[in-house]
Amino acid sequence: MPDRPGSVLQASMIRLVRRGAWAHAGRLLEKTHPADIAQVLERLTPADRKAVFDLIRSDAERAEVLAMVEFAAWTELVGELAPEVIGRILQHMSPDDAALLLRELPRDEADEVLLAMGELADDVESLLGYAEDTAGAIMTPDFFALDEGLPVKTAIERLQAAGEREASFYVYVVDAGEHLVGVLSLRQLIMQPPDKRLRDFMSSDPIRVTTDADQEEVSRIVARYDLLAVPVVDNANRLVGVVTVDDVIDVMREEATEDILKMVGTTVEETSAPGPVRGAWIRFPWLAVAFAGSVGGIYLLSEFEGVLQKTLQISFFLPTVLAMGGNVASQCAMVVVRGLATGRLELTAVSRILGRELGIALLLSLTFAAALFVAGSFMSFGAPGLPQVVALGLFSSMMIAAALGTLLPLGFTRLGIDPAVASGPFITTSIDVLGILSFFTIAWLLL
Repeated sequence: MPDRPGSVLQASMIRLVRRGAWAHAGRLLEKTHPADIAQVLERLTPADRKAVFDLIRSDAERAEVLAMVEFAAWTELVGELAPEVIGRILQHMSPDDAALLLRELPRDEADEVLLAMGELADDVESLLGYAEDTAGAIMTPDFFALDEGLPVKTAIERLQAAGEREASFYVYVVDAGEHLVGVLSLRQLIMQPPDKRLRDFMSSDPIRVTTDADQEEVSRIVARYDLLAVPVVDNANRLVGVVTVDDVIDVMREEATEDILKMVGTTVEETSAPGPVRGAWIRFPWLAVAFAGSVGGIYLLSEFEGVLQKTLQISFFLPTVLAMGGNVASQCAMVVVRGLATGRLELTAVSRILGRELGIALLLSLTFAAALFVAGSFMSFGAPGLPQVVALGLFSSMMIAAALGTLLPLGFTRLGIDPAVASGPFITTSIDVLGILSFFTIAWLLL
């Protein structure tokens, strides 16, 4: 029942589970699409999630549900199952999805599960040999590859004999040494004369990635060239697997989630509902940075005590100056981080990126500085030159924020650090300190 609203299904499932109506809950699951079950599982508490998952009777349906859940804590659902049971479930999953799940299990338990999978374990074990978050780790070895010298008639017969494959969007063409030399769609294949050779109409030199390519780069290539799948080759250009578009979508969602969480100073681990102690420890480092920056801001304010004593009213404008600077920095950082992640911005174009962001910041800074000058003049309190001081302070704070919000993600990327780390508590604390320094320096010079 794919058209059932998730909220209604969730409410029905929770009501049945809380009442202990396991038979009714099981019958409801039998009529529900695996994607809808996965969505409901994500919204339940860990205890209810495990209870509902255990109601799924078919190993094949359990495998489909596991492949569709969008949270990392797969071990919650299969952790208490015997390795033999997990092995039976994974036999119904694609090798890449099974490998991702096994990475979440302890090494000893994963080895036992592999033994329970029998012959199907070979493909999964080969994927586990690749580094995590690379093309090799997320690819599937289940693809069509045919020799370039085959005629169309023979190629079609071999495809029919091969049965259903996961990566069935394209037919990849290889030479005698299994090197990737071309690609063609199924439509191209069936539209050609029976005796025509594959090499005569294939698309030569297809888009490809190597096994050690980062998964973000793979997702950018798939999006850029509008592909349904991208072939994966080893260092010798031998075809070893294919990354399909459904895996790319999962990568995009995963990377976007990681970036968002890093921007607020936490990690994906928190989405699996760790205990309060672990949750506090995850958030502590970035909050410690913010706290240290705030203490530094207090020290800077004490250094400008003379300015505050002479013109106390200047402190009334400090929240506005800091807030506007922090907002500008966050906007610039978000644009640059997502631009780098999606490939829309190139690291080599630093001057162009900085020039664009500073140009935008200049227009906004002039606008809001003028507005604050008018507001300060209308309020008519403090020293005569106070409106000019707060306007210049806001202008400088916003321009510094734009420069920092743009350069920090670029610099972190250059150093091989995730640029999302440059956002959130780190950048806002830096802007607060620099905003206080610039604002009161202007006030000290002019007042």
